[in-house]
Amino acid sequence: MDRTPHQIVNPLSLADPVGFSHALVVRPGQVIRVGGQIARRSDGRVAGKSVVEQFDRALANLVEALRAAGAEPAHVVDMCVYTTSMRSYRVNSGTIGSVYRRHMGRYYPPMAVVGVTDLLEPGALVALVCTAVVPETGEDGLIDGAEARELVEEAEETLATGPFAVTGSGRRNVP
Repeated sequence: MDRTPHQIVNPLSLADPVGFSHALVVRPGQVIRVGGQIARRSDGRVAGKSVVEQFDRALANLVEALRAAGAEPAHVVDMCVYTTSMRSYRVNSGTIGSVYRRHMGRYYPPMAVVGVTDLLEPGALVALVCTAVVPETGEDGLIDGAEARELVEEAEETLATGPFAVTGSGRRNVP
């Protein structure tokens, strides 16, 4: 996902961002806040033992909450990842990036990863929060939720089948 209805700002005077944007000019619209998504299954139990497994489930939960509220990943204007295991997060950052792109596409809002000593839920290693803004509809060329969802699906399909798709072994299919 390279497109968002909001304007990404990455000043040339700052280092190139990797996995995030420096700033975002947000268009007016409906604000949606998604709080504290962890790797909780629908039965309430925490799923996964590793940071990667829990990040995957927590991000899937975050996207589900966004969609239930009428937003798409392209509408996210900021995100924060809290983890009790920064070392594991760093070591697995490449895999976490692949998991992120599978759920969010190639759009990177301003975001932060924060190491914390503990999370409220025992066994939780990762918690995600975000804010999304669904732009006002009209003749201004902004995309609506359905178009944003199509863009996400298009990006997911490209990632899953493209020449640089990650295989089940975690290796890229490089032509």
